[in-house]
Amino acid sequence: MNDALTVTDLFKQYGKHRALCGVSIEFHAGEVVALMGPNGSGKSTLIKCIVGLVRPDRGTISLFGCESNIENGMKFRHAIGYMPQIARYPETMTVRELFKLLEMIRSDCSTYDRQLYNQLQIEMLQEKQLGSLSGGQRQRVSAALAFYFSPTLLLLDEPTAGLDPISTELIKSKIVQEKRQGKTIVLTTHSPNDALEVADRVVYLYDGVVRIDETIASLMVRSAATSLMGAIAWYLNQDGILWQ
Repeated sequence: MNDALTVTDLFKQYGKHRALCGVSIEFHAGEVVALMGPNGSGKSTLIKCIVGLVRPDRGTISLFGCESNIENGMKFRHAIGYMPQIARYPETMTVRELFKLLEMIRSDCSTYDRQLYNQLQIEMLQEKQLGSLSGGQRQRVSAALAFYFSPTLLLLDEPTAGLDPISTELIKSKIVQEKRQGKTIVLTTHSPNDALEVADRVVYLYDGVVRIDETIASLMVRSAATSLMGAIAWYLNQDGILWQ
């Protein structure tokens, strides 16, 4: 498989807290990777480093051989669709104004992927101010925006958290659809069911270190576990990580 996104020897520290410690991962085209791990393991920090919201202390990030830096920043970001775990928008701006603003900023894009926009019924929210949206409504808007500009790489941080069952299934179906079109999709999740349904591979972070990087099929066979969390626990137990 072709490497779409390559993270090499990434370090990030906040004061005394080590968020990432030498993280190296290759993400392939046409693949869904479930980025898992306990709270504080470095998942969101890694995603934010890739997007450019956090600057790593050391290491490199490359998308299709193009390294993320100041010169390539705009080209890099235009290839990415990002759904944050907690979206922060201008409170008094309406949903319609948000989409129009981003269409103006993304003047390089002339056609839009409105599938999730329509399925998640964003049209019904368009005159609402962003500050008045419920948590689930914000998630729906964020999901629609992540796919809206037909990005090559999708970074979805807890995309189904707080969503109703219908919206959850629509987003998971869209992820599978985009994978079939050769997109690279990375999602952080605490849900083993979501990972089993849409992901090909699990990357498990613990204390800022990659502890597991394996296909789900291989992990399940080697562990002989009946559940994904059971397989992960088996793997971590082999290395004594559960008892640190």
